[in-house]
Amino acid sequence: MSLSALQQSFIASLQNIYEPREAENIFNLVIENLTGIDLKNNKTAKFTPDGCFIKMLNEIQERLQKLEPVQYILNEAWFYDIPFYVDRNVLIPRPETEELVDWIIKDHKNNDAITILDIGTGSGCIPVVLKRKLASAQIFSCDISKNALDVAGKNARKHKTDIHFMQLDFLDSNSWAQLPKADILVSNPPYIPHSAQSSMHGNVLKYEPHEALFVKDRQPLIFYEAIAAACKSVLLPNGKIYVEIYEGLGKETAALFERLGYCPVLKKDMQGKDRMIKAGRL
Repeated sequence: MSLSALQQSFIASLQNIYEPREAENIFNLVIENLTGIDLKNNKTAKFTPDGCFIKMLNEIQERLQKLEPVQYILNEAWFYDIPFYVDRNVLIPRPETEELVDWIIKDHKNNDAITILDIGTGSGCIPVVLKRKLASAQIFSCDISKNALDVAGKNARKHKTDIHFMQLDFLDSNSWAQLPKADILVSNPPYIPHSAQSSMHGNVLKYEPHEALFVKDRQPLIFYEAIAAACKSVLLPNGKIYVEIYEGLGKETAALFERLGYCPVLKKDMQGKDRMIKAGRL
């Protein structure tokens, strides 16, 4: 069977789950991961699949049909410009988080001899990319999950980046004494209210770690309150906070930072949604 015929069969098998273009992108990812062939940039590539390959592809299709994200199946997700190992212990990195990281890089590319503290590191995608782009920066990252820290450490080693990882519960103010003084605090914390689950894709709800996604409806800004409070002692003079936020609470999150003594800048992502805040002390 040719690659073209395999692609048609693959897309048809997912027609009740993914739009044809998205299914094609998933097929391309799978083929590149299994064979090294980049179909996106090499439409005429030749490959003769054997029985073993067909078996692997069928197994992947079966997992996809159960809504499992392709990134978990392949244990790989691209972020910024490099691949990261991912599994069900960590969130799959998102494009909007790339925008947050890019904001920091552009702001500090001419002065990278800084200390950065990353809260809730997950896969480690934020600190790894920042260390690669801001080579002189000293970077610390923390997470409550040991399993997530294991994944982040694997990615840091893979990309030869020196990052200091710590396991702690950031919402416990007693843990803040373990944190270093920093020029930048960056975080993509849990921020989706539990009540928003009904509008989310099944593959996210079924497979991604809920503790890294959701907050209680009655305390939707709990992590930003903790960040603002911790930064009273952690953030160095002229330091900055960079956070990803829930699109439906952009103005409320900015107002919280302002009320707690910061000057917030609210920024939209490429989709036009309120998605990021940079804040310094008033």
